[in-house]
Amino acid sequence: MAAPTTLLWDRDPHTRAKHAMLGQYLNAWFPIIASSWQSTGATFADAFAGPGLYTDGGEGSPIIALRAASRPDVAKYPTTLRMVFIEKDGPRLQHLVDLIDRLRLRDGRVEITEVRGTCETDLIPVLDSVGAWGGPMFVNLDGWGVDTPYEVVARVGASRSGEVLVTFEAQWFTRFANLEDVEAGDRVYGERGWRAVADQPDPTAKKHFLVERYLSRLHEAGFPFTLTFEMIDEGGHALFLVFGTQNKLGVEKMKDAMWHVDKVSGQHFRDPRDVNQMTFEVLEADPDLTLLKRQLLDRLESGPTTLAALKEFALLETVFKASHVDPAVRVLEADHKVERGSGRRHEDVSVRLAPPALFGN
Repeated sequence: MAAPTTLLWDRDPHTRAKHAMLGQYLNAWFPIIASSWQSTGATFADAFAGPGLYTDGGEGSPIIALRAASRPDVAKYPTTLRMVFIEKDGPRLQHLVDLIDRLRLRDGRVEITEVRGTCETDLIPVLDSVGAWGGPMFVNLDGWGVDTPYEVVARVGASRSGEVLVTFEAQWFTRFANLEDVEAGDRVYGERGWRAVADQPDPTAKKHFLVERYLSRLHEAGFPFTLTFEMIDEGGHALFLVFGTQNKLGVEKMKDAMWHVDKVSGQHFRDPRDVNQMTFEVLEADPDLTLLKRQLLDRLESGPTTLAALKEFALLETVFKASHVDPAVRVLEADHKVERGSGRRHEDVSVRLAPPALFGN
């Protein structure tokens, strides 16, 4: 997607869904952080802040973050919250500043820093200047293309309880898979090993390689827990979101946000690591567990395990929540594909593949 040239622009379905998820996540993140990090404070940074508003009246990520930080369940704690907004376009930055004032979102507890600059050159120095490194931070890296350098991501990963949410357009994979812009790829990955994508046999394998390579680089940057998913609109246009965190609770809360988001005008989700590229709707009341059932069977190929271990696997290795494992296992058991043993507690119950003779149609 090309960067807009106007002061404000239309908000597409991807953006609506993405911002709904971000709002849900920050509504959980800020109270947890404010209650636990009162001595250090916490930082939310938006490296591609924009003007704060869309032509349809929808609010941008800086305003969403400020509203989440101002909720009563956050404000009751005396925790300093630092909000950093970086935008390279002067008029858009001024629009954001004026909008924050007009909405009366400034108070003595929230320290807002607005800077005209870029993610690549200004984010780290600004985080230095506001004293962000002593406490937790969430950095939103929602750029327009291949514009999130690995060195920035790695610096956040080296911080104390840092998190990043990185957005990539689908064209990112196309460009890199064709090796059309190797220098941009080197900046994003922070190394040259990603170029081995040229050895992959087909487009699906290339995309899978690039996703796994980037997740591996996030782990090396200091994010032991990651989540990646693909949003697909009715026209088949894709947007990739990659989340890196240093805490399992972060993965849990981001998945809660993903699965809580209301269905948005034909928006569907997909796990880009799924070789079959199955697309499913995120409907919490009646989730499609087909992919999870297949993933659990694959996991059980290596031997029996417990329900607790399967829930850990689902949380950390799939797009599904731990709570989805119980219903998936029940269906697999009813289909005679798995067997459950006994255990002192429900979580200790063993699960194994059913003997081949018991497999149904």
